[in-house]
Amino acid sequence: MGAFKYIRENEKKMLKDPELKKRILSETRHVPMIVRVDRPTKLSKAKTLGYKAKPGFIVLRVRVGKGGFRRPRPVHARRPSKTGLYFNLSKSKQRIAEERASKSYKNMRLIGSYYLVEDGKYRWYEILMMDPVLSAQKK
Repeated sequence: MGAFKYIRENEKKMLKDPELKKRILSETRHVPMIVRVDRPTKLSKAKTLGYKAKPGFIVLRVRVGKGGFRRPRPVHARRPSKTGLYFNLSKSKQRIAEERASKSYKNMRLIGSYYLVEDGKYRWYEILMMDPVLSAQKK
């Protein structure tokens, strides 16, 4: 048995703990939409996606709003019968978070992402990215 099996079990226990969830939410609620963090919160998940603790790899915490894709109803003049109030987004919230991170860090390549935590208004994902120039120089 490898060490990451025990790390994964420990992370599962920790993230079920309401006190830890409260602490993570208090850290993430009052920061900008995209924040670079020092190390991944879920190390085992990050390692399975390809994260390595060396220069050129970064971890971003991205916030995405919860809820549907509702459009406002017209309030004046003519009201069309088919206003198209509700739409189904073809993209998942995780993919939206990945696209926002890629837009902010254009020189980095996306490795993967995973769900972190959510509250009533937002959902947070951790995005793993690498610098292709630094990884090519090390080889």
